[in-house]
Amino acid sequence: MERINYSEGKPTWSWVERKDGSKQLKLTLRYYDDGKRRSRAKRFSVADSTKLDTDRKKDNALRAWIKELEAEQDKLIKEEREREQAEAEAAKLASLPSATSTVAEYISSFIDDLEASGHIERSTVYSYRRFARAIAVAFPRVRLIDLTTTMVQKWENGLIADGYSTSTVTKYHRLLSMTCKHAVMVDDLVKNPCQAVKAPKQQAPSPNALDVEGFARLAVTLDAMQPSQVVTAAYIAMFTGMRNGEVCGLRWREYDAANHTITVTEAIGSAGGSTFSKSPKTKVSRRTIPVAPRLADMLERRRAAMVAELQTKGVELTPREFGELFVIGDVAGRYMNPTTLTRAWKSLAETFGLVGTQGRRVTFHDLRHSFATVAIAAGADVKAVAANLGHTNAAMTLNIYADASPRAKQIAINQMGVTVEALGEVEPYAENANALPDPDDANAVTTD
Repeated sequence: MERINYSEGKPTWSWVERKDGSKQLKLTLRYYDDGKRRSRAKRFSVADSTKLDTDRKKDNALRAWIKELEAEQDKLIKEEREREQAEAEAAKLASLPSATSTVAEYISSFIDDLEASGHIERSTVYSYRRFARAIAVAFPRVRLIDLTTTMVQKWENGLIADGYSTSTVTKYHRLLSMTCKHAVMVDDLVKNPCQAVKAPKQQAPSPNALDVEGFARLAVTLDAMQPSQVVTAAYIAMFTGMRNGEVCGLRWREYDAANHTITVTEAIGSAGGSTFSKSPKTKVSRRTIPVAPRLADMLERRRAAMVAELQTKGVELTPREFGELFVIGDVAGRYMNPTTLTRAWKSLAETFGLVGTQGRRVTFHDLRHSFATVAIAAGADVKAVAANLGHTNAAMTLNIYADASPRAKQIAINQMGVTVEALGEVEPYAENANALPDPDDANAVTTD
């Protein structure tokens, strides 16, 4: 409903004769509504008509009537909006999935709501939709209300039997269970049919890290190469443990050359073939990492290479403008696609013949594993390693890397021995230990 501007209407005053011979004033207001010419009229009582004997009084009467018309219009507009809102809400409720919807329909709507709320990242939404397609194939015409624990358990067991990894099946299980849990919370289901399903037992894969010697050989090899995007990226991952997307999202302003630190504040994510900038994986992932001297040298070489390229192109940037460039991006300000980096590293790793501790080709993510493994093998504090990796707690780091290197165990034992020896001569608990009773001798008798 479009608002009518009565104030721009044309008023006309006229006298109307009544049946009893008396006369009364009639006010006619002509205006345009939606491009069409319309009119409204108002008759005043005989008593009021006699009072409107001047143009000023008539103008006041006109303004008062226009206010009445505008108030009437406001009421109609409000009623129309309320009606439209009620209709929209009714349509929304009618379109919402219910327990009688198919499993596929309900999951799709659930993911839509998660995406609209902004509670999950685009990459997670993309993954959920892939998982949802697999679930839809398994239960094409099954209504959510008809889904049973037996059906879900049989499906997951079948996936394992067909050769699906426990990791993949667990991802499917979590999405389906999360959806059913939501359905219970909103009273669409009485119970979660996935709750009693035994999810496949996952065994955390051992990291395919480089050992200490392999790590050192790779560092020496990269030292001898030009500080290209992939070379610099690999060096950063090796000496900081940063993730692929974090390395791609690192800007020069986040590298503090004076204090030798890198602050992780941004990462590059990918979903469905597109990339985007995002915050780090978790709050803990936003962290400050010390920069080793060797990495500082590589970063300075990379900075010098980018400055030289800018000079060749005749481009001059202020320190602040240069700080916005990505360390492994280009001089035009574009970041490197994480997928492109992964492929570039794969080619380089194949050229070097890099094989990790699990006998597989070393991926870019394995460089992060190598950082943690070598650090722990060198006797680094696990909490410090966890903080550099951006793990939520040291237990996670221990679960992944504690048994990754036998050398780490030996160093721990050696360090304990060194610590004890460093104390020198200490006072014993008993001056003559040999005179004490043998604790294994059941017949030993102690006396005061």
